[in-house]
Amino acid sequence: MKNFIKDIFKRLAVSIVSTFLLVLISIFLFQSIVSSFIEEKEKAPTEGSFLVLDLSMNLTDRPSGFTIEDLTREALTDEKKPPQFHLSEVVQAIEKAADDLMIMGILVKGGFMPSGYGCGYSAVQELVDSLVSFRLSGKSIIGFCSNPTQLDYLVYSVCDELHMNPSGVFVLKGLASEQLFLAEAFEKYGVGVQVVRVGDFKGAVEPFTSNSFSEENRLQINRLLDLRWKHYMSTVSKNRGVEIENLSDLINEGFMFTPERCEETGLVDQISDWGAVLDRLSKLGVLDDNTDEFSRVELIDYVERPLNAPNSNLSLSESGGDKIAIVYVEGAIVDGWGDDGTSVGGDEIASRIREIWKDEDYKGLVLRVNSPGGSVSGSESILSELNRARAEGLPVIISMGSVAASGGYWIAMGGDQIFAGEQTITGSIGVFGLIPNLKQLAKTFGLNWDVVKTHPSADIMSVSRAKSDEEISIVQSHVDRIYERFLSLVSENRDLNMSRISEIAQGRVWMGQDAHEIGLIDELGTLGDAVAYTADKAGITQFEIVDFPQVESPVDAINQLFETSSNSGLEKRISPINSVLQEFEMLAEQFENYNDPANSYSFLSWYRGSFGFSQ
Repeated sequence: MKNFIKDIFKRLAVSIVSTFLLVLISIFLFQSIVSSFIEEKEKAPTEGSFLVLDLSMNLTDRPSGFTIEDLTREALTDEKKPPQFHLSEVVQAIEKAADDLMIMGILVKGGFMPSGYGCGYSAVQELVDSLVSFRLSGKSIIGFCSNPTQLDYLVYSVCDELHMNPSGVFVLKGLASEQLFLAEAFEKYGVGVQVVRVGDFKGAVEPFTSNSFSEENRLQINRLLDLRWKHYMSTVSKNRGVEIENLSDLINEGFMFTPERCEETGLVDQISDWGAVLDRLSKLGVLDDNTDEFSRVELIDYVERPLNAPNSNLSLSESGGDKIAIVYVEGAIVDGWGDDGTSVGGDEIASRIREIWKDEDYKGLVLRVNSPGGSVSGSESILSELNRARAEGLPVIISMGSVAASGGYWIAMGGDQIFAGEQTITGSIGVFGLIPNLKQLAKTFGLNWDVVKTHPSADIMSVSRAKSDEEISIVQSHVDRIYERFLSLVSENRDLNMSRISEIAQGRVWMGQDAHEIGLIDELGTLGDAVAYTADKAGITQFEIVDFPQVESPVDAINQLFETSSNSGLEKRISPINSVLQEFEMLAEQFENYNDPANSYSFLSWYRGSFGFSQ
């Protein structure tokens, strides 16, 4: 017994000492990382500096805040590029640089690294518009590209002086939307999928039930791609001073543009290696005494992210007692909780909205939607809370990002006014149910299910068996009912009669400019336009903007060190081979997001964040 007690005390002592040492190490690590980070952040640009806009990022609608990767990268490496940037913070940094006497210009380099629903076309276009406005300040934009994608080049086209690597290439080939279809593979391996749906254009289920696009789906995708390509060509033509007809002729002659051909056609201004660009920037700007190169400030050091206080937020206007909330819905809408930028829980968003309308300091709410939809129950949770906010007298304005379709449009019905970009993908008013079963697949591998139940349909949600015709009929009636509710919501909120709604619904997808013409949205405009409208409706001129989800401080980020581990780092460019694997991953993620308790979904499955530019 005596030895036992001694052993207990020995173990306890070791535990206490170990814990104490861990705390000391943690404090030291925390201080070194945060101090290093803050030290970097406190560096102000010197006179004659260039702001470095490295496109090697995932540009998101949703605030990214701090992560442990940001902090460790800043403290322990020379890597200065975070994996994610919030569109608003980038635009604000560019606006700030236009008025900053220390900044003489912007250097654009690198290429986008899309992930999830980031780098959407509308977001990139807003970035381009902010650079166009920057040029009005009289300051220059210098660009250096090597192998720009078409989406990258949309930004590069704004440059006053664009240099291209001698070994680079620019592939200008048009747009494509490619979808992986699994129906034949499912049949081969014994995976059954039963579908109920409403809407001729509701193609969300096609990857699981067909081997190609339906004619209706092909028609609408072709329309979207045509409109997007025309917008792209028009933007490039305007920015580079090259006639659209000439651009089209050039593509017909060959879609791979060498540096020499780019220079000859006016797509770039000069062929230069990186060293030559550095020399050029050194002559234009001011030499840094420490590096003997041009003075510069990295975007990560220039954006206004909070340093000391958790839950502090960006302000787009003069601070006052009144607040306007911006709630971001980015990713597929699922039932329940969570928000990681790829999927977002309906209950999560609803709770944020409830928190806002109950706080008297908030005078308005802007819902920023960048979502292809998802769970009907999750969408309904958000819509219900938006309606409560409006009933309490809070102005609710919708701002659509690159996509606000299906369930994304469902929640938009909760707004007093709907803003969308010219290139926003919206509509897709339709509903479907997806019911997989793995019975045959299991048998192939010698697996068998057995069940004891009180009713023939007690295991209706199980993947162990196919559903009977009677069961499918019951589910179909439920989906029909949900679709009718969707139509009535659109009719009620958009002041359109049901016959007209039936014509433009059917799951069909519309581009922003078309959606405006047919009455699905109220105005073409940006997030800033929606905020200004909200302030005007609320009758306020001075206000603070508060983003939800609230961005993380370094304190929040350091806590992750002891809770999670990550190996994410920067996203890599997708190779042709990896893109196939990514398709499988995306489809697998979709199955994970199909968590609606009633198997009812309003979802645009074939959409990608950089729709049309992902190839």
